[in-house]
Amino acid sequence: MRKTLLVGAVALLLGLGCVEELPACGDKFLVVSRGTRFQRAPLARKPASILIYSGLLGQPQGRGAGIEEVLRKNGYRPTTVATAAEFDRALSQGGWDLVVVGIADASAARRRLPQRSSLMPVVANPSEEEWKRSRQEYPVVLKAPAKGPAVLDAVDQALAAQRKTHSKAAYPSI
Repeated sequence: MRKTLLVGAVALLLGLGCVEELPACGDKFLVVSRGTRFQRAPLARKPASILIYSGLLGQPQGRGAGIEEVLRKNGYRPTTVATAAEFDRALSQGGWDLVVVGIADASAARRRLPQRSSLMPVVANPSEEEWKRSRQEYPVVLKAPAKGPAVLDAVDQALAAQRKTHSKAAYPSI
């Protein structure tokens, strides 16, 4: 009798300890701690040298460094210049994969850029007509004021367009 009572008590305690339901096949994905991840995989970025003429991103001078930091964290090598003399000196040194300038300086900068460099103008608060005109003239245009992710996307697009253009020039179709 004592043995039966002990076995019954142990069975009762084990039964009460297992009140959590076992999830069925599809229910595993509904558990909060084990959900499916829907984030995009990070892009594989090739290192690129970027020259930024500061003050063009529609932000005060102190906040331009934040965009430079975003680009640096994502594998780019940005250099920011503040004056026209520094900009001219940096352009003459060469080696830039992408040059970011204001729309007013874009045509002058385009004439001075070597073939391998790409140009991305920045348009601050454009009207619809200005935006259309700049998009027709340049493959990628950045609308300011812009934050880190928007700048990063625009830089990625400009560099991709540059690589596509140079690969077509290097291997013309027969």
